[in-house]
Amino acid sequence: MKNTKLLCSLLLLSCITLCSQIDSKKVKSQISVEKNIFGIQTGLFGAWIYNETKITNQLALRSELGMDLSLFGGTFYPKTGVIFYPTVTAEPRFYYNLNRRNKLGKKTEYNSGNFFSLKTTYGSDVFAISNYDVVINNHIRVIPKYGLRRSFGKNFEMEFSAGIGYAYDFDRKLSDAILDLGFRIGYRF
Repeated sequence: MKNTKLLCSLLLLSCITLCSQIDSKKVKSQISVEKNIFGIQTGLFGAWIYNETKITNQLALRSELGMDLSLFGGTFYPKTGVIFYPTVTAEPRFYYNLNRRNKLGKKTEYNSGNFFSLKTTYGSDVFAISNYDVVINNHIRVIPKYGLRRSFGKNFEMEFSAGIGYAYDFDRKLSDAILDLGFRIGYRF
């Protein structure tokens, strides 16, 4: 347990340190991430409320509260079903191509660009909504990701991201590799 917390803390700290060092070498950056963005997003596997706060010109900290959707069935379950459960996420994002997009005449407003991130999500069994009597275990996921974010219209956005990371189940004390693919559409306030 202590090793898992230490590993997650070191991964998060190293990502923030690395991204800060990369950003500090580009002191004369003309384009910067937005100071503060607040909105809602939905995708194939849930719905989330998020906030992105500027840390440096190219680094933002995204925090979100949401309801993730999981599907279950197959040989381990007698029936096929769905379960919604609450999650809390902290994700430092390094937007590396904002200046290049600006030079090419592409939109950079509202952090429209490509990013690298370290998504850390805690899923809880506080309450869950399911069509069967199933339980979600307390777990944490740490996933390095690559993603694209684009704004369209006045207040709309879409994101695509992919990554492979680590998941740890606190109740069963098991860990495993995890694939995270995301496609989200959202509205900014």
